[in-house]
Amino acid sequence: MDRGRTRVAKTRLDKIIGTNIRNERIIRNMTRDELAEVIDLTVSHLGLIERGERGATPVTLEKIVRAFGITVDKLFKEPSSKISAREQRDKQTDTFFKKVSALITHLSELELELVSHTIRGVLATRKKGSALGNDEIKEIFDEPE
Repeated sequence: MDRGRTRVAKTRLDKIIGTNIRNERIIRNMTRDELAEVIDLTVSHLGLIERGERGATPVTLEKIVRAFGITVDKLFKEPSSKISAREQRDKQTDTFFKKVSALITHLSELELELVSHTIRGVLATRKKGSALGNDEIKEIFDEPE
């Protein structure tokens, strides 16, 4: 087997995975410090992984996909160059703020305080390293039938 080709393929895959990790982190508006704390890595080690300079172990990949609430195959897909992660996050944030604005328009002051308290609780949970996964969030926000 040609070790040179294997090394090139591994380096390319490490870059794809690292780029996807960085993009997912940016979309979720997480700092590298926050993600590193959640997955129990140093910030510098996470930086090496995001830049594709070091490969992530299977254990680290599992921690990352759990933190993001995604499947591991999403990290192996070639990143799309059509829209940057920041642009995608900004678009999602803008859509979210429009939805929230429409929802809270008719709330009383007490109800607004409850919403504010809930958001602070979610942020506190996230800081403790137990970020909610996509499935958990969807379950919380599923409207009753």
